[in-house]
Amino acid sequence: MSPVKTTSLANYLDSTNHNFFSLYTDWFRQMKYRLRELDLTHPQFQILATVYGLSLQKDEVTQIMVAQAANVDVMTASSIITKLSREDLLDRYPGKKNSRSKALSLTTAGEEKLQAALTIVNHFEKDFWLEFSPELSQEIQTALPVVKNHKY
Repeated sequence: MSPVKTTSLANYLDSTNHNFFSLYTDWFRQMKYRLRELDLTHPQFQILATVYGLSLQKDEVTQIMVAQAANVDVMTASSIITKLSREDLLDRYPGKKNSRSKALSLTTAGEEKLQAALTIVNHFEKDFWLEFSPELSQEIQTALPVVKNHKY
């Protein structure tokens, strides 16, 4: 006899956890499909957008700043940044304040790719969420700080 209880499985399949995962998986699959035409992954888009956004606010943007702002662990951010640098979308150079840190900026090709991606992502935003209640966006905004401050 299996140790898995049918009621436990039924509870899980009806849970917010399962439903959120299903929604996220569908959203991510569709986002990935749209960005594929630019040969860009969603995490790469996130890094490009974060570097550009931070560069509008700061004199120097470092890898650690990008990882924190993009909500990505430092090793993952570093690997994505290295790939984007190899593809000539990002410039990496020694930091002015600390030569051991890596400062970042978008290349012209990176800015063009980001603009194309922003057009796709913003269009997708409207299409994907169109059939949902307008309050859902506000509920997600309200949930973000709660999730970020949650201690695991």
